[in-house]
Amino acid sequence: MTPEIAIIDSGITPGHPHVGPITGGHGYETDPNTGQVAQTRDLTDNIGHGTAIAGIIKEKVPDARLYAVKIFSRDLGTSVEVLTRALAWCVRQRFNIIHLSLGVENKDAAAPLEQLCDTAREKGTLIIASARGPEHRIYPACFSNVVCAYRHPDCAWDDLVFHSGSAVAFGAHGFPRPIPGLPQEKNFQGHSFAAAHVTAHAAALMKQYPDYSLETILRQLQNSAQ
Repeated sequence: MTPEIAIIDSGITPGHPHVGPITGGHGYETDPNTGQVAQTRDLTDNIGHGTAIAGIIKEKVPDARLYAVKIFSRDLGTSVEVLTRALAWCVRQRFNIIHLSLGVENKDAAAPLEQLCDTAREKGTLIIASARGPEHRIYPACFSNVVCAYRHPDCAWDDLVFHSGSAVAFGAHGFPRPIPGLPQEKNFQGHSFAAAHVTAHAAALMKQYPDYSLETILRQLQNSAQ
């Protein structure tokens, strides 16, 4: 089985040396005239963040089928309405994994996201999202049907740490793949990329064990952690 993964982020640059071809992509933005969320054909990554996320996943699962869902343009900020629209589309498509390196801290504003996450799990889709640490309450990462990850300072590239009983279950490496000529400390870094490492591990397990249920994949993911 070739995992199909939606990356809700800043887009993806197809053909990047760390990514190669992708399955497709589109974007969402708020129309300044109407205030309504509109779908666009734009998947251009002006920031590089989504491309770096994709590179982590492709390093572990080179044939993963990636779909860019762009919600960031000039910076890593968007509205709950845009995020909800993008997530709803991804849930309808029944991807194997939906990757989210973002969230909201106001649970009242996140209520529609929780319903979508419940629907995704019912359909067999795994949502993986980032938080800032084991005690950070951010949504959708802390919803019960979402796998959450943060940057753990002691994790090397392939390491995972599992916190049993914690809403923020996994710690992982917080850097993307190195860029030749650029010191790693000047590269992107942070919790977003830890979540991408967890997504990569989960995708690799799905490819290796195509007949496993989602619950079994999650147990394997936990067992692979320190």
